[in-house]
Amino acid sequence: MNQINTRQLFVRKSQEMLLKDYELVKSNSLAVSILNAIPIATMILNQQNQLIYGNQALLDLLEITDVKPYLGFKPGELLGCANSRYSPEGCGSSPACKVCGTFKAINDCINFGSGDGECTINSSIGPLNLSVSSKSIELDNQEFILFSFQDISNEKKRVLLERIFYHDILNTAHNISGMTELLSSGEFEDSHEQFLGMLMKSSTKLIDEINTHRLITYDNQLDHVSNPVDINSIELFYEMTVEFKSFMVRSDAFVLDNRSEDFNFTANKVLIKRVVTNMIKNAFEAEKVDGQVTFGIIPCQQKGAMIWVHNPSYMNEDIQLQIFNRSFSTKAADRGLGTYSMKILTEKYLKGKIYFTSKPETGTSFIIEIPGQG
Repeated sequence: MNQINTRQLFVRKSQEMLLKDYELVKSNSLAVSILNAIPIATMILNQQNQLIYGNQALLDLLEITDVKPYLGFKPGELLGCANSRYSPEGCGSSPACKVCGTFKAINDCINFGSGDGECTINSSIGPLNLSVSSKSIELDNQEFILFSFQDISNEKKRVLLERIFYHDILNTAHNISGMTELLSSGEFEDSHEQFLGMLMKSSTKLIDEINTHRLITYDNQLDHVSNPVDINSIELFYEMTVEFKSFMVRSDAFVLDNRSEDFNFTANKVLIKRVVTNMIKNAFEAEKVDGQVTFGIIPCQQKGAMIWVHNPSYMNEDIQLQIFNRSFSTKAADRGLGTYSMKILTEKYLKGKIYFTSKPETGTSFIIEIPGQG
């Protein structure tokens, strides 16, 4: 296999040459029959990453009847990837493309004969998680790329949500078990009422988490999560302070931003706390021992809230490019819930938005804006 410079992927063939390649594939009845028998969306690309043929599964997925108007499109352009619009050279040329699984799979195929991976296409209809595969093939002594992809978004979301909620449910169950043991031991008679109150609070929290998980799991439309309640901004901060006491090596390790306001907003508290907990946890894990994590909250929109969590650390560019694209973690693959979970919960279920800033001179802030609900 002849290795090429990746710049070759940015060169585009003329429409005349694309049509010639299209006719070459179409004239091969055996190849066409095999392609259309594949139930997965599959396309044939030239060495410049351009579409020259697509199977019936691809046409059905795109809801088109003829691939010819799309000859020359690259995968990201065909699927509406937002990053493909950020550069005149299109798909494969924006800064985010260098960490894209599709671009890597195709480049590996050109250089080594095959490639596969996963990627997230930020399309106009929302993020699509794709499993992609590429294989070098030869037709009439010409080399092409057989490229196929499957949408694994639902599977990714299911696994992610299970990790989020089962993790939290298990923690709450452990708290209930621990307090039950203390109550039954008879060694803390003076604190009996206090422990009982904490036990009742944890039991209610467990029921709320299970009900919320059930709503998300069995709501086929996944348009909303109900049960919004009034939440006080300062009380939310103090609740988070209690939850993160084990992370604090000194009293001012977690502080309230002085721009914060004391107000009430309406939202699903279980989901808000899941997102904010991940924001704070990520900030503590990113920060050095002597660093400080800051929590801020102000009113936003009608009965909504803007919440931010800041730490002085800086994320390098490669991490920033991947931060919301998938269940990305700077830790091992089997650790961490990832910022992608924050994105799903904020945008899909709380109907808000999430973003971040990260600069060497100012540190890193994750911000969510949640509209009032109910």
